[in-house]
Amino acid sequence: MSQKANTQANKPTNSEEVLKETLQDVMKDLEQKVNPKSVAEGINILTTINKTNDQSILLKPMQDGANEFKKRVGRNMTYSEMREMWG
Repeated sequence: MSQKANTQANKPTNSEEVLKETLQDVMKDLEQKVNPKSVAEGINILTTINKTNDQSILLKPMQDGANEFKKRVGRNMTYSEMREMWG
């Protein structure tokens, strides 16, 4: 097989494969935006929620991420996608 043919054989030809790569990029981007950047940040968020009894501190970023996911992908995220990004 020639080098050119071999290179083309390794490229995704199925639109679902291309979409899946794009989906993974979107998910990774949202995961980095929404999740705490460190353990200390996560503990600080949980401490603030405990002191103020304001769960929106935790829920609003996830809802905003879900809204951005829908805008970028064109559909609601599945449960498994949500769990993969936000645990």
